[in-house]
Amino acid sequence: MVVSDDECCQYLIEVFAGIFLDLKIIGGKDEPFYVAPKENAYAIIYYKSNYPRSLLHEVSHYCLAGERRRRIDDFGFWYSPCGRTAEEQSRFEIVEARPQGLEKAMCEIVGLRFSPSLDDFSGSPPSEDFLKNVDVAYREMMTNPPPTAKKALFELKKYANANGPLMLV
Repeated sequence: MVVSDDECCQYLIEVFAGIFLDLKIIGGKDEPFYVAPKENAYAIIYYKSNYPRSLLHEVSHYCLAGERRRRIDDFGFWYSPCGRTAEEQSRFEIVEARPQGLEKAMCEIVGLRFSPSLDDFSGSPPSEDFLKNVDVAYREMMTNPPPTAKKALFELKKYANANGPLMLV
């Protein structure tokens, strides 16, 4: 099925809305961010612009965060701007490999091209260790994902089987 980025995001939101009843997913933002649920309010994932990959990336974090981290804005993660030290980038890569492995699995299911994100625009390529760890996480997600990720992957597969992969225009 050939769709625009906006349409792809709407399809993905519909799939996830059927799974995560206490979560709102909203696009069109300058930067992605997770707002933890407050009293009588849903949790909210904001994703960047109308980018399906940003939506899948943030949902991947949600799927892997666990109950404690889901009660903290942005799951308790930190953001370091471009120009990170080698140590800061290494810590980022350790935290990001598993969500990006799940994102890669989701991209494959719905027909989106995956490429690892370093969240640093210095031009440095991803480290070999990071790429290896993303691949290890991807294999885990395809064979033995944790429960919330398993549910999300199952629903995406069900959607893709019924509708075919999403081909972006």
